[in-house]
Amino acid sequence: MKKPMPFDFLLDYLPRSVIVVPAIGMFYVYLNGKIVFIFRKTNKNPHHNGIWIAADRGAQDSLKADLPTITEFVFDEGHAVELGWLLLNESGEDFETDAIRLCEMVSQNDPRIGRVTPKSKAMLKRYE
Repeated sequence: MKKPMPFDFLLDYLPRSVIVVPAIGMFYVYLNGKIVFIFRKTNKNPHHNGIWIAADRGAQDSLKADLPTITEFVFDEGHAVELGWLLLNESGEDFETDAIRLCEMVSQNDPRIGRVTPKSKAMLKRYE
């Protein structure tokens, strides 16, 4: 039995043209040839559950300034890692409100959110 997509209510706040691809405990969200989010909710490493936000390093500080509940991605060793991802943790007090705001930012084509990857390019070609 497939697990349901976590935070599926957020699809109401994203353009209909998003492509959602399930993976093990994660759902990759693509839009316009970019990966924009990963929705994650699993029992393993629950501190990583929430919305992973694809953002280049240069955009991360301004996103965190706009939404202070967004954090660096921290692995189990407790060290922030310079990845192309930020985290909106599902355990945050304002998770739902901030998640909706992120989706609205994506819907308004905020250039800070989303990254082109080989997989996202292939995804775009597949659905053209």
